[in-house]
Amino acid sequence: MFGKQSIIRMFIALVLLVAVVTGCSILNMSLGGMPSSSTSFALVNGEIWTPQGWQEALTVEEGVITNVGSTDEITGHLNEGISVIDLKGKAVFPGIHEMHVHGLYAGLESLACSFPHGSEPDVILNRVSECIQEAEPGEWIVGGNWVAAVFKEGEQNKEFLDAISPNNPVILGDESHHSAWVNSKALEIAGITRESLDPEGGIIERDKKGEPNGMLRETATYLVEDILPPPSERLRRKALTYATQEMLSFGITSFMDASVRERDFSIYAGLAAERKIKQRVRGCIVWERSGKEWSKEGFATSEGMIKQRAKYSQPNLLFDCIKLILDGVPTESRTASMVRPYFKDGKALDADDPRSYGLLMIPKPVLNEAVANFDRQGFRIKFHAAGDGAARAALDAVEYAREVNGWGGALHHVGHSTFVTREDIPRAAKLNVAWEFSPYIWYPTPMASVDIKRVVGDELMKRWIPIKDAVEAGTLVAAGSDWSIVPSVNPWLAIETMVTREKPGGSEETLGFGQRVSREVALKIMTENGAALMGHRNEVGTIEVGMKADIIVTEENPMTVPIYEVHKTKVLRTYINGELVYDVNDN
Repeated sequence: MFGKQSIIRMFIALVLLVAVVTGCSILNMSLGGMPSSSTSFALVNGEIWTPQGWQEALTVEEGVITNVGSTDEITGHLNEGISVIDLKGKAVFPGIHEMHVHGLYAGLESLACSFPHGSEPDVILNRVSECIQEAEPGEWIVGGNWVAAVFKEGEQNKEFLDAISPNNPVILGDESHHSAWVNSKALEIAGITRESLDPEGGIIERDKKGEPNGMLRETATYLVEDILPPPSERLRRKALTYATQEMLSFGITSFMDASVRERDFSIYAGLAAERKIKQRVRGCIVWERSGKEWSKEGFATSEGMIKQRAKYSQPNLLFDCIKLILDGVPTESRTASMVRPYFKDGKALDADDPRSYGLLMIPKPVLNEAVANFDRQGFRIKFHAAGDGAARAALDAVEYAREVNGWGGALHHVGHSTFVTREDIPRAAKLNVAWEFSPYIWYPTPMASVDIKRVVGDELMKRWIPIKDAVEAGTLVAAGSDWSIVPSVNPWLAIETMVTREKPGGSEETLGFGQRVSREVALKIMTENGAALMGHRNEVGTIEVGMKADIIVTEENPMTVPIYEVHKTKVLRTYINGELVYDVNDN
């Protein structure tokens, strides 16, 4: 009379009735009703993305996934104390792994004199004017993020800022964070004059009379940044807390901070110890000179930080990654290291032009020895390499390290990889190196579609961020936003634009259209591959029995909605180790 499924449903109903009467802890709740303190629960009636295909339900016990299957299978084998949450058709995915953020600085920028990316000159003028009115006399005005493409030639200079701020020093970072725009007061305080020499790895731009014009490139920005009053510890704690919460709201359950410096250690360690940072975090210590010489003494600060790494590390916070900044960016500054000459006015620069091939920040002999040394110690290395020349230098250095140390070293990765030659793409797999791309930057913006295109040419832009080439070469491919270089850390922007290579929501304009990948590959890059690069693939990255419950629940299913809607994906809940760490209803 009754089928097997009907009997199971009747049994579940009876059990739930008994639970209500007796006070048993097996509860049937809709999404939004589970106590946040529980790490044991079941999710049913959903769309769950697993390596074996779509499933309806799963069980988590003490933070570990213990069963995945149909709703009937899951509810028919529940242990005592397991709460049941009805997803009502909502989707469930593994947590997102964000491989390139500047968390503390992203938080600080949210509190600074900022304006929307790509803002027109009058918008920048009005915003900075507002900040000056709110500031004390002589107080620094710090903000950004401008993009050169919106200005007329010669318009962006110190005089532009002097007109609204003759007495308050002003420094505004560009969208790439590799250039700074300052006024005369800032130049005066920093002691930058026409006699000042360009620092190694940097450029002080000058007007026709040889006077600094207010534009500083790469290491020249440090001449001003190093004299800025440091933000208070309270402000930095607030900034990093904001940044980690923002990432949780998008389903980011682990992240790699791409540039940790000395004063960042205690902030990260303190918040992690207080459990105010929920994610799994890997911090990459920046190896950079504090002096002018390429000697061990010149790296005293960085080497000191490296020796302190274990003191500040915690179970969910590791400082076992070294950041090597190899070049700049391929914008109008022409500071990314390139294999072929840059363009100007549609023509390739002469080979003897000092800006022709960009800047390689670390001489190759120094780079090779540094990589071999860190590789021998078991560190992971994150290379900043925006140009194809820098990407090649990174691979050459790892190849040298493998020859010296053997193949026991860690998995290293080349960050950004904006341009990589066809010849170098397959070398990464052979050297056990991952490509880490920045898919949030590639959808058409003035920086990409105007500034960069203008200086590298149309042909090279066809392989702008060559992710398809890397995937087809069998290399581990991961992604990072480079937030706050981009205005949002939203990973669903990346997933959509990896598939479309258009603006979010669709556009006639595209960038690197031939480098599109499927939606499945894009999601794998953001989940499973990211977990592998973080070194946690045996614990997280997919939804399978035995894995830790780093999972997210979304309002819509980004794998089935129209592709141009993916960037709007709304995360309802984020779990780490089965702990509810973000609930949209609480925010």
